[in-house]
Amino acid sequence: MRIGIMGGTFDPIHHGHLILARDAQEALDLHKIILIPNYLSPHKTAASAAPAELRARMVRAAIEDEPGFEIDEVELRRGGASYTIDTLLHLRTLYPEDDLFYLLGEDNLAQLHTWRRMEEIPMLVQLVVMARGAGGPPHPYITLHQRRIDISATDIRARIANGQSIRYLVPDKVRAIIENHQLYREVPSS
Repeated sequence: MRIGIMGGTFDPIHHGHLILARDAQEALDLHKIILIPNYLSPHKTAASAAPAELRARMVRAAIEDEPGFEIDEVELRRGGASYTIDTLLHLRTLYPEDDLFYLLGEDNLAQLHTWRRMEEIPMLVQLVVMARGAGGPPHPYITLHQRRIDISATDIRARIANGQSIRYLVPDKVRAIIENHQLYREVPSS
C-alpha cells in the first residue's frame, strides 16, 4: 500500500488541511491518508488552544465520511512532546512493507535540521514537501506544487475570538464541536 501521513496540531482542522491531503492522495496515488494530531509540538512555544481530546474529536468529525482518510491518535496516547521520529517508528511497525509518504508544508523545510533524529526519517518514509510557491530552499524530497489555500488555524481562532463567522472554513461538524465547547473564545495575545 501507499500511505500518506499528515501530522499537525489541527487546532482546529480546517478545509485547507483536507484539500491538501486530498490533493496529495490523488497526486501520489495514495491508498489512504493518516492524520495524526500531536499532543504537544516541540516547535511551538504556546500550548494548543483546544484540549487534545477535542482536537482529535474534530479530526474524527472532519473525516468520518471521507473514505481513505483515517486518524491515528498515537501521539495523543503517548503524551508529552510529539516527535516525528517516534511516530514514524510506530507506523513502520504497523506498515513494515508499505510505502509511507510524510506530508509537510514548505514552511517546515527551514526547521528540518532541528527535528529529532532527522537523519533517520528519510530511511523510514519518503518526505513530500507541499510547496505553495515557485521558490523555497532547494531540497532532495518529493515536491508537490499545491494550490494556494489561504486558510489558517490561527486565523480561524482569531475570527472566533472576534465573533466572526468560520462557516466555509471548517467542516460543519467541526464548527458544531467548536460552538458546543465554546472553543477559541479568548482573543489571542500578541
